[in-house]
Formats: sequence, C-alpha cells, structure tokens
Amino acid sequence: MLISIDGKITDEKKACFPITSEAFLFGFAVFETIRTYNGKVFRLDDHLARLYVSADVIGLKSVWTFKKTYKAVVDALSKNKYKNVKVRIILTKKHITVMVERLKEKPESYYKKGVKLVSFLGKRNIPRAKVLADVFTYLAKQHAKECGAYEALLVDPKKYYIRECAYANIFWVNNGELYVTNKNILFGITRDTIIELAKKDIPTHFEGIKLKSLVNADEIFITQTTSGIIPVVELDGHKIGIGKPGPVTKKLMKAFNKLVWGK
Repeated sequence: MLISIDGKITDEKKACFPITSEAFLFGFAVFETIRTYNGKVFRLDDHLARLYVSADVIGLKSVWTFKKTYKAVVDALSKNKYKNVKVRIILTKKHITVMVERLKEKPESYYKKGVKLVSFLGKRNIPRAKVLADVFTYLAKQHAKECGAYEALLVDPKKYYIRECAYANIFWVNNGELYVTNKNILFGITRDTIIELAKKDIPTHFEGIKLKSLVNADEIFITQTTSGIIPVVELDGHKIGIGKPGPVTKKLMKAFNKLVWGK
C-alpha cells in the first residue's frame, strides 16, 4: 500500500495520527473511496465534492482545501505503479491521508450469476456523510458475511422501508422500469452514473419501497465504487425474479462497462 500524509509519501509502518486527535478519539473525520479503471480515475471531482459535503454535514472545517486535497490525490496516484487501484482518502481538521492499493476485482461469478443480500434493521446515524466512525455499517456487513450473503440491506425498523446497503446503493426493476429511493441515503457516485445512463431509454422513478414488496421485484442490483453494478438474485432467502441477472440489469451493466472500460 502506498500512503501519503499531508502530501508526503510515507512508509506504511510509519504512517500515524496523533493519539490525541479528534479523528482517533471520536472518529471525527470523513472519508471517501475512489477507484481507477485502466489508470484513469473515475469521477475524481465528484468524489472529492462528496468528501467536502460530508465534512460540511458534520461541521468539520479542515485546513486542507479542495484544491490541496486534489493535488495530494493526484500526486499519490502518480507514484503508484498499478492501473486498477482503490484510493481511500481521510480528511480531518489538520490532516489529509491518501491510501492507494492495488484493487482486487470481484469474482466474475458475482456479475454473471448474481449475489445474495440479507436485511438488517437500522440506518446510519448521518446518512448524507461518510464519517470515519461508523460501527453500525461494519456490524451490518459482518452480519451479512455470517449469513453467507454479499451485503446487508439496511431497513427502517419502524416502517420497514428499505434505504441502502451497508456499503452500496440499491436499485430495483419492475415491468422494465427502474426504481431507486432518495430518502435517508448516501448519494453514491456510481449510483448517479447509473441514473444518468438509464435516463437515455429506461424510465426511472424515485420512490420508496417496503422490504415485503422489494422481494417481489423483477430485478434488483446494487452499485458501489469499487465494484460497479452487481446483480442481486436472492434477498432474505427469497429468489428475485427468475433467480439470475435480468435484462435491464444486464443492459445497464453493459453500458457502464463501456463507459469505464471502453468496451
């Protein structure tokens, strides 16, 4: 892993934060995850804009400006030797940390056969912000792993409306039309990209849906920075649609892959 702290490359074993910092003591920091495709950063400006929106949401005022952070990321990437990498940025009041590591792509079977989801009651404390201290989503993801699922779907514990996954956004398809919720979620960059691609010829609706109705959807898929689009074929033991990636999902996967890979 290549690590840059405050714009200077440092050895992984020597990288550190002051133990008295608010970032360490209270998790008072925000972060962002970015990736590259064949050496090209995917929507860097949008990711950094979301980083600073997260900071605004929690009232974090950093000495690191957008411009300085942008340069720190670009400089770190220029020292990296791999074409497909994951970049994690952590912004605190006084510091900016950029971590670059080779990205291990998800198994091809995830895209061809689909994955399983399990529901998990609750939501992140501050949905609009990617905060460093987020034990809830970590526990949700661990629950999914224990259940043999890829991801955990967060569900409102009172009215059972679905929100988002622990580390992904969720879409569903009915009668060839696309649906996605706008309420109490983190607006993903890949999510936004899919909405833009769909608007060309797939009717798109922004609505809420309850868990009991979602399991009857024709298709479901999730989106996340490092993985793009991943079809969902099972939710809480219920088969989704025909039990394999559906036509709308595959169409959007093809469009997205053409956009990021050029093929």
